[in-house]
Amino acid sequence: MLKRILNKYSLLPKRIHSLIAVQFFLNIIHVAFVLILNIYLRKKGFSDPQIANYNSLRFLGVLMFALPFGIFIKSRNLKPFFILSSFLVPSFSLVLINAIDKNLELLIPFGFFGWGISMMLMNVCSLPFILRNTNNKNSIESLSLSFSTWSLAMMFSGLIISGLQSIGDLKIFHLIFYFNEYTLLTIISLLSFLSLPFSVSINEKHSSKTDRINYNSFSSIVESYDWHLILKAITPNVAISIGAGLTIPFINLFFNSIFQLDSDSFSLLGSITSFIVFVTALFVPTIKNKFGYWVSIVFVQSCSIVCLLTLAFTEIFSTNDLSLSIAILAYVFRQPLMHMAHPSANELTMNYVGEKNQELISALNSSLWSASWFISAKLFQFLRENGFEYYKIFFITSLLYVIGTIFYGMIILSFNKKKEARLQNKEQILTLDNID
Repeated sequence: MLKRILNKYSLLPKRIHSLIAVQFFLNIIHVAFVLILNIYLRKKGFSDPQIANYNSLRFLGVLMFALPFGIFIKSRNLKPFFILSSFLVPSFSLVLINAIDKNLELLIPFGFFGWGISMMLMNVCSLPFILRNTNNKNSIESLSLSFSTWSLAMMFSGLIISGLQSIGDLKIFHLIFYFNEYTLLTIISLLSFLSLPFSVSINEKHSSKTDRINYNSFSSIVESYDWHLILKAITPNVAISIGAGLTIPFINLFFNSIFQLDSDSFSLLGSITSFIVFVTALFVPTIKNKFGYWVSIVFVQSCSIVCLLTLAFTEIFSTNDLSLSIAILAYVFRQPLMHMAHPSANELTMNYVGEKNQELISALNSSLWSASWFISAKLFQFLRENGFEYYKIFFITSLLYVIGTIFYGMIILSFNKKKEARLQNKEQILTLDNID
């Protein structure tokens, strides 16, 4: 069975494999930031509210530019933007890391802002590119493989961070390299430049200029899309992204504050979790094709909410000897379950809105995700400044996840009704043809 599943992934178009490589090498620095950047900022003397404020700036950049960028790329070639992102993401990463190291407080916000926009170029273009270059038979495999690059990158960066930190330092001739957060983030930033040759190698079918839509006015933009479908499709994503923004960027601070896990221990935990995420992601197409969207989205997200609530309660009972073990188990299982729903959720929303709305929905999802995380970072900053414990913030996240899951259920019902109506129309046409 596993061999058959892996064979399906190997048969995907070469350009999809090139995109996956680009995503992997750009994600290695992204996940490295998730794993240890906040801890690095804390060690440099920044408080939780300051860290939350800096994190909000990278989402602000995406919020400002993702939507107009999504409209701009409709029917345009996407390869140039992958190349641009492959150069800018590691470049801004190095600017940011050195600004933090030198305590250049005016440059740090610029680094966060520029890094967010650079990563947005790849994220907004990826979904439309995959859907342009796949069909109904292999789109879910391509989307699953695309999402699995995050977990592969987490495994890779996590092992590098925990492995090199366990070594401590390395002496080469008269030079001594100390494997602290600064050195590790620099190494991974340089490695992410390896995305460039893969982005250059993408063999994209050139789109004709006549295929492009020219927008002469705001009304022409409005009339070019099915806004009632788009608004329904983005609603669950807004709820889930606000909740995720309250928790995911700061989960390392939770483990560091409550259980005193340092960057090396949390990175190792992230690698173990990501291995489980990667393995489970491979089975998403099989689960979706066999059980449908109800299981691959609603059921797995519901299970992840239970894990998040369990994680929240470990802070309340943190003095208990088992609390750390339970927290680790809840974290390890929550992440794969939530990630398993993403490919199916994206396929559902893309199919629900239709082909002509796909570039815009991709941009909107990226923009709204960033807007939500910007709001969440500010909300987290406010809550922490006012003495809110982490477990209360996790409860808020769980409630938002529940709301998002309910809305996904409503979209599934609507999508299935449309699908049944199309099948009935086809059957009626066939019946009329037979009568004739």
